[in-house]
Amino acid sequence: MPERVLLTGATGFVGSHIAEALASAGCEVRCAVRNTSDPRWLSGLKVRLVRADFGRPEDLARLAKGADAVVHAAGITRARRPEDFYAVNAGITRRLAAAAARAGARRFVLISSLAARGPDGEDGPVSHYGRSKLQAEQCLREFGELRPVILRPAAVYGPRDRDFLPLFRLARSGWLPVPASANPLQPVYAADVARAVLLALRKDGPGPFPLAEEARYSWREVAEALEAALGRRVRPVRLPTAGFVLAGRAAGLTARLRGAPPAFDERRARDIAVHAWTCDPSAAERALGWRAGVPLPEGLGHTAGWYRREGWL
Repeated sequence: MPERVLLTGATGFVGSHIAEALASAGCEVRCAVRNTSDPRWLSGLKVRLVRADFGRPEDLARLAKGADAVVHAAGITRARRPEDFYAVNAGITRRLAAAAARAGARRFVLISSLAARGPDGEDGPVSHYGRSKLQAEQCLREFGELRPVILRPAAVYGPRDRDFLPLFRLARSGWLPVPASANPLQPVYAADVARAVLLALRKDGPGPFPLAEEARYSWREVAEALEAALGRRVRPVRLPTAGFVLAGRAAGLTARLRGAPPAFDERRARDIAVHAWTCDPSAAERALGWRAGVPLPEGLGHTAGWYRREGWL
């Protein structure tokens, strides 16, 4: 296990779980944070916060200096403009990898996404987000000395996640709108992603490695798991694909009118209703010794409990 690890994205949802895992493993963790970042989820962890601007080469050099390994979890999943995805997700990855290589780092773990592969039946990514993550992966081919490892989590959920929160709030009403399509959900719990990072720091194998539970859940099974997590009856309401996508379009337009990146929009609605997102996580088990440890019903229970304690639900 590398002793000195630079972690980006540590104040975010997935990154904060990675920070916990690294600190618990005894690593000397340097967390790169922006001036606008909220570090509350890092409170109490034995990590060092370093303020930096990823657009400044001198800041990247300062961050990378002395690091044995880099875990790059920073990125954006929502943007007002398509070009922002590429500037952040691909551009920063290239600059950070170059700085890490110059500083002599010996490992670079990239938190990519299953979106970089694209949905079932497609030859590649189908969104600007997915294409930007694929570009980030391709950047690392230029830096073989970093022994890069690429992790592709599926839909990640768990405590601190805001993307699954609307699902819980809808279910709490007793009704859960779901797409009429039979596309299954194959998620991964945030702490399991963090555990994959620890293994990727120890073992060789470039990947990309899809990360997900082996189980694939129907929307009825998701509703039943939410019912158990919330302790109340949840009835799934099937919407035609066109209606589900239209609802996403309306939600996206509303968010943009408010000047905020949308949490749910037409792209996400299509991802859920039109596309199937399944994967075979066995490559991570063979190369890294990783296997998802938290099944969806258990993970949703933990997540609901955290939402309640934080007043989110």
